[in-house]
Amino acid sequence: MPPTMARMGMMGMKKVTENVYISLVEVDDVEKLIPFLGADVQLVRAECYEQVAFAAVLALRSFQRGTNHARTPGGELLLRLAGSLQIKEAIRKHGAANGDNYLVVFGDEGKALEVMERFGLREKPMPSCRGDVLKNLLEKAALVEVL
Repeated sequence: MPPTMARMGMMGMKKVTENVYISLVEVDDVEKLIPFLGADVQLVRAECYEQVAFAAVLALRSFQRGTNHARTPGGELLLRLAGSLQIKEAIRKHGAANGDNYLVVFGDEGKALEVMERFGLREKPMPSCRGDVLKNLLEKAALVEVL
């Protein structure tokens, strides 16, 4: 049986909720990943793990409440990170690019591991935000509720 990322010791992937997994990954060729992004898998650029985790939880809750503005959790995540209802602006500010991106998987751990293995994504340590910076980022994500 081939080794899986779990057996190889994936250190960086964090379980946020039962259905949200996040890892900071290095992307060499974002173009090959773009067709697989959107619904339940998203790559985003952000300042810190907490910002992405908070926006992901808000995105899921918006679908549970029926207050979502995007058609998919991945799209809603981008809107939350940008603090905007304009998807083009959200993609410009936080969409996937070559380099460091947060991989966000809405689903089970198996789905997250599958994505990591399929694309050979290399994990990196996830930075945390300072309190004052984090407060501003969380407020921006929550702003979408009132727009």
